[in-house]
Amino acid sequence: MSLPSSFALVGNPNCGKSTLFNRLTGLSQKTSNLPGTTVEASIGEVKSAGQTISLIDLPGIYSLYTKSEDEGLVVQHLIRNDESRPEAIIFVMDASNLRRNLLLFSQVAELQIPCACILTMTDTAVRRGIDIDLLALQAALGVPCIAFNPRKEKNISSVLALFNTTAKPNIIGSPTQLPERIVEYQKGTKIPGLSEETLRRYISIEEIIKKCTTKRPVGLKSLTLKIDRWTTNKWAGYFIFAAIMMVLFQGVFSLAKLPMDAIEIAFQYISTAIESWLPQGQISNFIVQGLIGGLEGVVVFVPQIFILFFLIGLLEDSGYMVRASFITDRLMRKLGLNGRSIIPLVGGFACAIPSIMATRSIKSKRERLATMIVVPLMSCSARLPVYVLLVSVAIPFSQFWGPFHAQTFVITSAYMAGIVVAILLAFVFNLLHKKESTSEFILELPAYQIPRVQTVLHQAWLKCLSFLSEAGKVIIVISMILWFLSNFGPSEAMKKAENEAHIIQQINPSQSADIETTLRLEASYAGHLGKWIEPAIEPLGYDWKTGIALITSFAAREVFVGTMATLFQSSEDNTQGIIEKMQAIKNPKTGKPLYGLPYALSLIVFYAFALQCMSTMAVMKRETGSWTWPIALFLIYGIIAYVGAYMVYHIAN
Repeated sequence: MSLPSSFALVGNPNCGKSTLFNRLTGLSQKTSNLPGTTVEASIGEVKSAGQTISLIDLPGIYSLYTKSEDEGLVVQHLIRNDESRPEAIIFVMDASNLRRNLLLFSQVAELQIPCACILTMTDTAVRRGIDIDLLALQAALGVPCIAFNPRKEKNISSVLALFNTTAKPNIIGSPTQLPERIVEYQKGTKIPGLSEETLRRYISIEEIIKKCTTKRPVGLKSLTLKIDRWTTNKWAGYFIFAAIMMVLFQGVFSLAKLPMDAIEIAFQYISTAIESWLPQGQISNFIVQGLIGGLEGVVVFVPQIFILFFLIGLLEDSGYMVRASFITDRLMRKLGLNGRSIIPLVGGFACAIPSIMATRSIKSKRERLATMIVVPLMSCSARLPVYVLLVSVAIPFSQFWGPFHAQTFVITSAYMAGIVVAILLAFVFNLLHKKESTSEFILELPAYQIPRVQTVLHQAWLKCLSFLSEAGKVIIVISMILWFLSNFGPSEAMKKAENEAHIIQQINPSQSADIETTLRLEASYAGHLGKWIEPAIEPLGYDWKTGIALITSFAAREVFVGTMATLFQSSEDNTQGIIEKMQAIKNPKTGKPLYGLPYALSLIVFYAFALQCMSTMAVMKRETGSWTWPIALFLIYGIIAYVGAYMVYHIAN
């Protein structure tokens, strides 16, 4: 008799299901959506009895009766009658909480899919004084049962043998025509006798627990309860959470800096090598600036993504992240979000890209979308070089506004403005979707445990591969489009720029390269586009050079500084050369500095609100599955940025 070809891992959240999946599949896994749904699950391969089995790790659920859209799609995957439904189920139970786990099992049993059970967290059960008779449990459920701790045990032979011994489970209690009732429940139909059904299930479950388990008295209070006195306290919990988040994101900044610098140096070396191998010309320029530059714009984010997800993974595997969601849920829910939204929002101050990917932990599709919408308003690290350049140009370092250092006050205000607008938009989004039901937020606080570093490392790497394969393609394509716009233009304009550069080279050879770059950029399609949009941005106090910088910084916000360095013919490593030249330019109409305080404040406001990052849009498209939301937010945030910049510029003037 051949084995079923496809198995699904089913169980409650935090029961050790994903750890078991990683133990069984090793590196032979990928992340994909369930057929016909937007729910993401891990899929891998397991070899047993000489046969390759497809194993899918379904997201954890507490009941087949659920109003959560994403959990409902998981349930649909189990009750559908087509080839995509798993042929057999490995049901994973937390041995320390059989009562709750058996409720879901009693529902899955009615689907009559061949099944086997694995009891995890048996060490926790022993610490709580719970002894389980596996043979009695196996007889009660009608399926083979084994105990296996995937966090500690390395020999998986007993689990592999289980794949060949699945059986249709016993119906616990009386049959209820469950699939039909679930379909009606998900449609919003009131199910008669649902409470009575649940009560009957629990009565049967209590009988099983009496037969299969014994309880010993435990004298010592568990370490988990002692720690939770502080971590879930309504006052101390917030301070502990804030401290952990500060350490986490400081780690993202500090730990990612070295590998990011190494990546940039490596790409500079590659670019230099290619330039020395190939003759100067458009092909060399395209490979170095268009292709290699676009690839660098993708790979340079990998350290931040990896470190953020690794650190979050450690917190999740230890059991703390559930507590963080618990203590922040009440605050987040008032904004139409939930407790799981706090990590992506705080992470947005480091980088929106991994933070948008981190919204995958939010089960409600509406709340996940709401979180993704406001994450770009958190001022990421890429905005900081822009802020620093602008305040340095317009505000002397020695200037104070009252008790506050003027430069620090302006930058801090930019961060706070993003937070305020994010809160307002989240509130508006919640009002517009008020008719939709609020998501269920059921949390079990699992026991604290030592994280499995190998598993966390692997999951973080999978997130990086997902970013490289999906968002990376879009980023590289847009980078090449920007290269084309910056290096080609109308033939007459480009020829004129070359002639002017040739004349300047004879007069001032030392600066000819920088001047030629500036002239070519001005004559390019990007330059023409900058001059074309100049009438639209002039009310904000910007000239065509700023327009070019706005266009090129769509590749990444910090590109603004590099573009201004090119336009103002500064090749220095620091920004002092740009600052001095910008400060020297006067407005021909007023005689005041063209790039003065109104200009700086206006542009800071623009960058604080505008969705001026193609990488963020690419990741958002990948996470939502459509360009609708990225384009809509680009336009909405563009309007908010324009209006805000206009008001600030004219008030400052």
